[in-house]
Amino acid sequence: MSVRQVENVLRFFEFFSEEQAPATLTHLSSRLSLPMSSTSNLVSTLREHGYLFEIRRRGGFYPTRRMFDVNRRIVEGDPVLQMARHHMADLRSETGETVLLAARDGSEAIYLDALVSEKGVRYSASAGERRPLYAISAGKAILSSLRDDELKSELAAMDYSKASSTSITDPDELFRTITESRQRGWFLNATEFTPEVSGVGMLLDVAGRKLGLSVAGPNYRMEGRHEEIAAALGRTIDAIRAQVDVSGGAS
Repeated sequence: MSVRQVENVLRFFEFFSEEQAPATLTHLSSRLSLPMSSTSNLVSTLREHGYLFEIRRRGGFYPTRRMFDVNRRIVEGDPVLQMARHHMADLRSETGETVLLAARDGSEAIYLDALVSEKGVRYSASAGERRPLYAISAGKAILSSLRDDELKSELAAMDYSKASSTSITDPDELFRTITESRQRGWFLNATEFTPEVSGVGMLLDVAGRKLGLSVAGPNYRMEGRHEEIAAALGRTIDAIRAQVDVSGGAS
């Protein structure tokens, strides 16, 4: 049985996630289908705990970054991600390149973890950084988990405003690329976002999550190694899934 008050809080933050704009009490009450008194109590409580602020008097309310900070600390302690990190370190040692774990956030991929190559010339990224979902191998891997009809719809509605000049932004071409790569089992980013950098990625479907695990590095070291790296990725994903299953972390 769901708890109504909790549902209201979740719907409240989902509203701002979709709108991404300040909202007045009246607007919130209408959109959330809540009485004005309940809306006022919800807003007062969230403001008191630092999750909400009023941008100016009667100018509307907007969440602070407190929820983001709390969620980030939760993710940092995630036992599944801690397991993945151990295997990611082994993958970095085997390939010599940067290893990245990404999740989807709208039209973007957000890196949950990044183990940067120890070589002098390398691809560098940090946890929390974002990339266009369609332009990196891990993002394509995540998109591949959709049914074909869902994928076509998603690609047609995708925000391509952050594409680079080398990104594939034609929905039909992207659909072909992703579905053909799905059959192959791995995904390629051939300098589609960062100049002179390529990435090989695979879908990590674990503990009810669709994540993208990838290896990225300079083109001159990645070229000719795509299948070798994909095989290493596959072994790493099998190892992560096996450990999660043994630990009872799989859904």
